[in-house]
Amino acid sequence: MGTEQAGAGPEHAGRGPGAAGRGAEAGLEREPQLEGSERQPELEGAEPQSQPGAAEPQPRPHPEPEPGPELEGTERQPQLEGAEPQSQPGAAEPQPRPHPEPEPGPKPDGTERQPPTNTTKPRPEPDGSQPQPETTDPQRTGRPTSAPPPTRPLPTALLTCAMAFSMLQLFLLGALGPRLVDELDISPTVLGLTTTIGFGTAAVLSPAGGRIVDRVGPRRALAALLLLSAVALALIGAAPGAGFLLAAVALGGLPQALANPATNKAILASVEPARRGAVTGMKQSGVQLGAFAAGLPLAALAGWLGWRGAVWTAAGAAVVTAAWALRTLPQDAPARTGAPPASLVPRGTIAWLAGFSLLLGCGIASVNTYLALYGAHRLDLGPGAAGALVAVLGVSGVVGRVAWSKAATPGRAEWLPGLLAAGAVGAALLLAGAAALAVLVWPGAVAVGVFAVSANAVSMVLVMQRAAPGRAGQDSALVSAGFFAGFALGPPLFGLLASAGHYGWGWTLVTAEFAAAGAVALTWAVRERGRGAGDTGSKAQGPGHG
Repeated sequence: MGTEQAGAGPEHAGRGPGAAGRGAEAGLEREPQLEGSERQPELEGAEPQSQPGAAEPQPRPHPEPEPGPELEGTERQPQLEGAEPQSQPGAAEPQPRPHPEPEPGPKPDGTERQPPTNTTKPRPEPDGSQPQPETTDPQRTGRPTSAPPPTRPLPTALLTCAMAFSMLQLFLLGALGPRLVDELDISPTVLGLTTTIGFGTAAVLSPAGGRIVDRVGPRRALAALLLLSAVALALIGAAPGAGFLLAAVALGGLPQALANPATNKAILASVEPARRGAVTGMKQSGVQLGAFAAGLPLAALAGWLGWRGAVWTAAGAAVVTAAWALRTLPQDAPARTGAPPASLVPRGTIAWLAGFSLLLGCGIASVNTYLALYGAHRLDLGPGAAGALVAVLGVSGVVGRVAWSKAATPGRAEWLPGLLAAGAVGAALLLAGAAALAVLVWPGAVAVGVFAVSANAVSMVLVMQRAAPGRAGQDSALVSAGFFAGFALGPPLFGLLASAGHYGWGWTLVTAEFAAAGAVALTWAVRERGRGAGDTGSKAQGPGHG
């Protein structure tokens, strides 16, 4: 090494500065082959000052990358970056330039070179965006490293099944009622009591059910809902008489109390806001799905296995769905400690929605209970056609719940309950007018499903939009309690009039119930508009709110 430097000295001296630069450059090109890695420490340390007479040859250290991985530390990186701008004469200028060199042999895709660049020189990237892709994506995955990992979507079908099982026992009792009356020797009055007891129990237990859901989380609450439904169905299938049957139906009120709080909380936890309305409409249609399952496949199965076998089959399906929920849903977040207990009295927005749901439930339950009987006794429809009225109502309810829930966006959702209740008033008038023109009963049944049944789903969307943090389950339960109370109260009131043959007065009562529900909803919407768009869900739940 010493001999080569000695030979180079006279050469520089004899040829002048320009020739000296070319000679030094030629000497540098030969050095990696002659010296190997021994020369590297001198080059690394010598770039700024080791050649006092040749400040200009320094900007062209192209041979430096050839030693390979040994020079990939932080010392080698500035030289590689400085080697790119060949036109700059000074040795100090090239070093701050952080452009990644295309020429160095490794051009490392690998991560070895990148971390030193990012760690040692975090700021020398001001004059170019070329280092940015490497800084943003050191792993070269093609995506920014800050992109959040995708989350597993919540299965809407699971929530729909949970809603179906929560009320399946009541639908089965209606569909299998003739078989139960004959085999258990119970009166039609006792069979009618099952609806009142089921919905009455759900109304009483709903506030406690909402508090339970907020405490344990949607995953465990949904699994408990499905397992309780299975137990209630199994007990109904084993009932030896009326008393045991009514007790089993009362137990089935607890899954009803958990259904809306648990499914709403699951949606809030796992579904992005833009899709919550559509998912809510789909899961609310599970109630109609349960009615369909009870009236068609399970009723047909009862002809083969008997009514007990059909009910036990439904119980087994509920157990399978509970296992599906535990396997699919994400783990519940830990319960908040030290949080004050939620109030069992609805306030503000939730109080208005609970009152609306009470009146709406009275009218819907009356139509559900007496529409087929009205068609058969007053309109002279055959049994098949009378049953088809209920089917038409159910199908239109599914379509309406999905469509109106999707349309219930913030700013528009507040007005929908009142408008849907107004449509329900028109539906009740069509049913009353069918006494004079029987064909009106069909559009009346469709309108009840599209407007009245759908309004309940929209109220659930509003609960999720307005619920205070940590209270989605409790607020859903309070609104559901009003709805279930309406289902327990409405049919007996209508029945008093229908039993005397006064269906006209019965439909007048339903019309008044829907009109009162619309008045409540529109009054609340006007008050909300007066408060301005800045009103938040947490204000709506405060003690001083309205």
